[in-house]
Amino acid sequence: MSFARRSFPVLLLLCLSLAPPAAAQARRPLAVRATGAEQQWRAVVLTPGVLRDRGLREALDSGLPLRFRLRAELWRKNEPFDQLAGAQEISRAVLRAPLGAGYVVEDGRVQRRYASLAAAEAGLQAAFAPGLRPAVQGQYYYIVRLEVETLSLSDLDELRRWLRGEAGPAVSGEQPVGRAVERGLRRVVVRLLGLPTRRYEDRTGVFGVR
Repeated sequence: MSFARRSFPVLLLLCLSLAPPAAAQARRPLAVRATGAEQQWRAVVLTPGVLRDRGLREALDSGLPLRFRLRAELWRKNEPFDQLAGAQEISRAVLRAPLGAGYVVEDGRVQRRYASLAAAEAGLQAAFAPGLRPAVQGQYYYIVRLEVETLSLSDLDELRRWLRGEAGPAVSGEQPVGRAVERGLRRVVVRLLGLPTRRYEDRTGVFGVR
């Protein structure tokens, strides 16, 4: 028996052991699709299992808030370069409710409490509903990016003010040097402690609007 024939079963077993299960391959924390003409070709954003990520869940259970920042972009196919036809950002904070009584999803003004992680995930997905739609005929596609970041409690207060339209110097781009350094140091500490951050991206296929 040749070496190639003898080694083939070993290589096959090795490849099978390294390949992720089909269920894991199919499970994506972010997906986007375009509706049809009846819904004016709007984007539908799906976030299945985004809060089931072990690192994010452990951060929540430790009392650390999470910031979810979604950016949806509508692009029009054009020559020689595609053109950005519209963009929208949606931010939400998710944190453990006091005394461990469920979870809270908030937008800076309204807090919605959910009894379970699955319910909070459904509430978060409902918030990610971009209002973008094509305005003229053409060929289009959507690109959606989702950034998840672990916050400190002071970062959460700052985010709340920004979501309410009360952006202070720290979030308006005019922060004093000392404040900017403080924010930078906090982010470095977050990274050094291994607190989770996640970035996901997905896009639709090209669709025609007539």
